[in-house]
Amino acid sequence: MSAHPRISVPDFDSIWPKIRNSATKVSDETAWLRSWNRKSVLISIPVFLGLLLVGISLLSFFIDHAAFGMLMLVLGVLLAAPPVVYVMRQASAASNTHAQTVVAPMIDELIEHMSASTAGNEARLDARYDPDGGIPVSVLSRAGFILDSRALQEDFISGTFGDTDFMLSDVKWQTSKVELSAEAQARNDRRDERERKRRERERDRKLRNTYGSDWRRQKRLEEQRRTSGSLLDLIPEEWVRGIKEKYQEFEESTHKMGPSMIVFAADFHKDFASKTYLLPREQEERAIRNFSAESAAAGGMASLVLEDPGITERFNGWTSDQAEARYLLTPQLMLAISDAADRMGSNRIAVSFRGSWMYFAVVLDEDRFSLPMGGGDDAGGYEVARNIYDDLVAFLSLVEHFNLNTRIWSKV
Repeated sequence: MSAHPRISVPDFDSIWPKIRNSATKVSDETAWLRSWNRKSVLISIPVFLGLLLVGISLLSFFIDHAAFGMLMLVLGVLLAAPPVVYVMRQASAASNTHAQTVVAPMIDELIEHMSASTAGNEARLDARYDPDGGIPVSVLSRAGFILDSRALQEDFISGTFGDTDFMLSDVKWQTSKVELSAEAQARNDRRDERERKRRERERDRKLRNTYGSDWRRQKRLEEQRRTSGSLLDLIPEEWVRGIKEKYQEFEESTHKMGPSMIVFAADFHKDFASKTYLLPREQEERAIRNFSAESAAAGGMASLVLEDPGITERFNGWTSDQAEARYLLTPQLMLAISDAADRMGSNRIAVSFRGSWMYFAVVLDEDRFSLPMGGGDDAGGYEVARNIYDDLVAFLSLVEHFNLNTRIWSKV
């Protein structure tokens, strides 16, 4: 992601000396998470043993030794869970340290030095960073396309760039607890039913191959065994409670390391009378709401005919006022949106104009502003810090990239 040509930012190499020690320290302390070494091997042994026991348990179920299989399953989970939770905790702690000692100083440098030349005037960045904060739910919900405005957030940046107030946050869309719409739930139900029937046919085929003409009786016997009682009754209650607690710890430790939906919101302090949306054709049902013709009509909206072929290929347009929508979606803005989609490497992008706000969200498959825990050789943490810096510049540049400081929508 490159900065907008009119934007002036410090070169990363001029910032690197100020964060090198912190970045190198975090990189060195997490090196064992990214490569095979004595510590990672020792931690992996109980995990592999646990997985082996789980494999044995599955085989035991297959040969009708259910009690033994359940015992092996419980032992496998209890053996593998502690080291996995330990690794996730260490990764989460390292990510928090990286945010405070590497990301925060980079943002401070951008706040001090980032500027843009707009119509002969200099626009400066004035912002605040909260690694554990987020866009207020009341603001986020007004976007109109975010499925769960209460989903976990982090890496919150708010302030002004020139005359434009903005907020930027990483919404962890996979933590969404929202119930699906009736349409989406119906689609999922149909998909689940197709999958159930496919598994049923595969199971019947295996029974026929194994038992011949007697396969139906064998199927009835298996179903009777399956419904005769829960195998969990064979496990001591404290074991069940221990498994649930370990799983909850694991789930909580992975929340902040999941994929990102970067949400950018800008307030123009000038109300739009209409509701206008650009919603992605490539849907992500746990992150972005989409409309059908029926649901849009129920909200007082109709399909928006988009003249730009690049926009039409990526988005479905909806609006409650065709004339105002065309006024808002200038050719320059649509070109900027297409360019932003190309630079961010995602077609799961949504845009809306609601009230006095413009919202822009991009759904990504990786954790965008955090310390990555995958493989790779990045001694000293230089490449990681530089990639995060480039991302920060690109997202903070959206105010200028979309020409928002020119007040192209300032009606009289």
